[in-house]
Amino acid sequence: MFPLFSTLSPNAAVLILTAGLALIALELNRPGSILPGAIGLLLALLSCAALLRQRPQPLSFALLFAGGTILLLQLRCNVRLWLVCLGTAAGIVGFALLPGVARLLAISCGLILGAGTTLLTRIARRARQNKGLD
Repeated sequence: MFPLFSTLSPNAAVLILTAGLALIALELNRPGSILPGAIGLLLALLSCAALLRQRPQPLSFALLFAGGTILLLQLRCNVRLWLVCLGTAAGIVGFALLPGVARLLAISCGLILGAGTTLLTRIARRARQNKGLD
C-alpha cells in the first residue's frame, strides 16, 4: 500500500474521498471519458483505506452509502427535492461521525457532493430531454 495515503489525517482523507466521489459522479453523468472515473475510483479507494485505519463506526459508512445511493438515484429517475436533501444530510452526518473529522469539513464535503451531483444530474437530464432520449 502507498505509505503516503495510509498516514493521511482524517480531514485530508475526507477531502480526497470527496474529490474522488465527485470525479466518479462526473464520469457517470458524462460517460465516455475514462480518465475522471479512473482517477476518482483510485482516490476514493485510497482515501477509504486511510479512513479504515482510524477504526470508524459502521454507522458512518452506512449513512455515507445510503446518502450516496439516494444521490445516485437521480441518474435513473426524477427524485423529489426533499429526498435529495435527505441524501445530502445523510452524507453530512456520515462524514461527521468519522473519527477525527472536523464538523465544518464534514458539512462542506456533504454539501459539495449533494449540490454537485444534483447539478450534474439535472444538466444531464435536460440534455437527454432536449435530444429526445428521455
